[in-house]
Formats: sequence, C-alpha cells, structure tokens
Amino acid sequence: MKKTQLLLIASAMVLTVATSQANAQAPKPVTAAPAPAAAAVAPTPPTPPTFGAPLAGQCVLDEQAGIATSAMGVAAANRLLQLKAVVDSELSTESQALEKDKADLVAKQKTASATPAGKTAWESKVQAWQQRGQAFEAKVQQRQQEMQYTRQEVMQVIFQKMIPAINAVVTQNSCSTVVSADSLLHYDMPSNTNGAQTSFVYVNPAMNITSAVVQKLNATGEVLPAFDRVHLDENQGAPAK
Repeated sequence: MKKTQLLLIASAMVLTVATSQANAQAPKPVTAAPAPAAAAVAPTPPTPPTFGAPLAGQCVLDEQAGIATSAMGVAAANRLLQLKAVVDSELSTESQALEKDKADLVAKQKTASATPAGKTAWESKVQAWQQRGQAFEAKVQQRQQEMQYTRQEVMQVIFQKMIPAINAVVTQNSCSTVVSADSLLHYDMPSNTNGAQTSFVYVNPAMNITSAVVQKLNATGEVLPAFDRVHLDENQGAPAK
C-alpha cells in the first residue's frame, strides 16, 4: 500500500473520531426528568464472630494496615497524591494540545486538499500528529509504571523502618511465631453509602500486634525521608540508574 494511501486512511480515522465526538457532544432533545432513584439501603454489617482463646506465642501482624496507619505511611500517602497531581497535570496539558491540533487538522482538510502541494503538506501534519499521539500513549504508560514503582519503593522503606518496632513488640509479647494477616481469612463489606467498611481478620484480636507496632514506630518520632517520583528508562522500562 502506498504512503499516500496510508495517510489518507489515517486522515479518515481522524475524521471518524472527530465526527463521533461531535455527535457525542451534540445537544440532546429535551425530555422529562427521570424520577429520582430510591435511596440506596446500606447493607447491615454482620456481627463479628466470638473467637476462642488466644494461642500462646502466636501473633499476627497486618503489615499493610500497619504501614498505612503509621505516621510515615500517612505522610507517604499525602506525598504520593502530590506526585500524582503533577503527573495528571502534565498529561492533561499534552492531551488537550493533541485534541486541539486534531480539531485544527480536521477543520483545514478541505482547504488544504485543494492543491496537490497542500494535500501533501496536510498529510505530513497528520502523520506527525499520529506520531505525537503514539508518544503520548507511551508516556501515559510510563508515568503509571513510575508511580507504581515509587509507591512500592516507599512502602519498602517504611517496612524496613518498622522492623525494629516489630522486633520490640514480638519480644514484649513473647511471640513464638508471627503470621502475616494477608495469609488469614478477611471479611470486608461496605457498611454505608459513604464507603465506610466493616472489616476484620478472622483471628482473636488479642493475638494481633499491629496497633502495638504502629504505636512503637510512631513513638520514635522518625520522619519519612523525602522522595520523588521514580524515573524509568523509556527504552527498558526499568528504574534509571
């Protein structure tokens, strides 16, 4: 297939997308307002079970909950939100620029096609726009991976700083074995329309040392080290050295 034909197909695709968007944005006929939906009924949370006696020397730790509720975990969550806002702003700006240029190409297609030279120039601009769009899609994926890597790294940092607190609580409670809460049965159910949840782990609460570990960690007063978004190598998709 000739290059000109490929570009014309690409142009047609641009026009198709633009047309579909125009149709989606077209004013809709006035219709009667639908009747208000009935208020959602919040499910009744189940009554937690009555557990047997705690097993001597058996302790349970919910690492994820411990990290999330610790002072450093809260600080990390706030910082991650800031980094996400920066990424969202960057991508939104580029997306809007692409949409603006697409509309400009569509608007000028008829005029540009009046002469062979104009048509060729217009097709070149379409091709350049497509390349920018592909680069933008790659950037979106890269930013998502960078945020994922960043979160994983900072959570690992917090967990490492939690180890001394875990060791101290394990010693204090004479734990012979510490089981991760992730390996135990959980129950989570939305309890109201605001998204609050009823959540519990199927283990006697007396065996759960998570709160004690968080208190011990927070008592140190240690602050989470400053961190920024991980930057990936665009070619390899791995953290840049």
